[in-house]
Amino acid sequence: MLSKSEKISRLRLFRTESIGSSKFWELVEAYGSAENTLKKLPKILNLKDTKKVTDICSDEKIEEEIAHMKSLGARFVFFEDELYPPLLRTIPDPPPVLSFLGNKERVLSFYQKNMISVVGARNASIYSSKFCNTLCRNLGTNNVVIVSGLARGIDASAHAGSLQTGTIAVMANGINIVYPQENAKLYNEIIKENGIFSETPFNVAPQPQLFPRRNRIIAGMSYGTAVIEAAEESGSLITARMALEYNRDVFDVPGSPLDPRSVGCNRLIKEGATLLQDARDILDQLETKKIIPYQLFDDNHPSVIKISTKDMGKIRKKILDSLSSIPITIDELISSIKVSPQEVLTVLLELELANKIVRLHGQRVCLALDS
Repeated sequence: MLSKSEKISRLRLFRTESIGSSKFWELVEAYGSAENTLKKLPKILNLKDTKKVTDICSDEKIEEEIAHMKSLGARFVFFEDELYPPLLRTIPDPPPVLSFLGNKERVLSFYQKNMISVVGARNASIYSSKFCNTLCRNLGTNNVVIVSGLARGIDASAHAGSLQTGTIAVMANGINIVYPQENAKLYNEIIKENGIFSETPFNVAPQPQLFPRRNRIIAGMSYGTAVIEAAEESGSLITARMALEYNRDVFDVPGSPLDPRSVGCNRLIKEGATLLQDARDILDQLETKKIIPYQLFDDNHPSVIKISTKDMGKIRKKILDSLSSIPITIDELISSIKVSPQEVLTVLLELELANKIVRLHGQRVCLALDS
C-alpha cells in the first residue's frame, strides 16, 4: 500500500506539466519513489531560476483537487490499487493514477470477465448505431464488459447497449465535465451501476491532445478493440493501432467503399484485422484463446512481479538463448520458452534496462546489436 505522502507526491509529480506517464515511471524507477523524485526535480528539470520551480505542481493544488473529487463522490485510483484496470498495467506507459466515478464493487466484478473496447464514428449512420447497440447487448449477455469513450455516435450506442450487463467509460477531460453535453443522461446512468475513468485532472475541459491519451487507455484496458465505422485518420483508427501495438485483437465491421466512414475499417480488414459481422466473431476469438484476466501486480513498477534471483537467472538465460537479431513477438517468445507472461515481461524489462534486448513496435523484441 502507498503511504498518504507518497500518494500526494505521485499526484504532484504526474500533475507537473512536463512529466508524462513514461517519464513518471522512469523517474520513480530511478529515484525509488515519487517523494524522492520531487526533492530532486528542480535539478532534473534544470530549473536554475528558482522562480520556475513553481512549474512543479504544488501540495496546495493537489489538496484542492482532492477536495473537489470528494465533493463529487469520486476517488483516485493508483497503479497499485485493486480498482486499477488489470490489463492496463501491462501497456508500456500506464497512467500512474486515474480518477474514478461510479460503482466500485461492480467494476471490481468486471475484472473477472472479458473486456472488449468498442469505438467508431461520432457521426455514425443509423444502421451502424443499431448494429453497435445489438452487438454490445449480445456480448454483455455472454459475460463481456464493454469499454468505450462516451463520445456521441458509436460510443454512446456501445454504452447504451451494455448498461445492464456492464460498461466502462474512459473520458479525455476531467471526470466532472460531461462531454458532449448531449450524453449527460448516459453519464449519470453509467455512474449508478458501472464506472467512469479519466487520466485528466479535475475541471480540465476537453482538448485535442487529450483524446489520443484517452484512446490508449481504452485500448489498454481490453483484450480486443472492435471498430464500427472509422474514417481515414480518425480517433478510432488511433485506438485500433494502439491495440495492435499492445498485441491485442482488432475486429472491424466492413462498410461500403463509397462511404468515407468505412474507409478506415475496410483498410484495417485488408491489413489483417478480424472481420466482425456479429458477436460470435468476438466470442469465438475469446474462446479460442481461452482468455482469463491477468493477475494483479504487487510491485511499484508497471508489468513487474517479484521473482527469486535463481529463477530470474534461469528465465534470463532462456530468453537470451531464444532471441536473435531477428524480431519476434512477445507472445511467440512466451510460447517458445513456456514461462508465464508476467515473469517474461519482468525479465524483459530488466534486460531492456541493461541494453541486452530491444523492444520494437507491435510488441516485438530482439537482441541488441552489442549484446
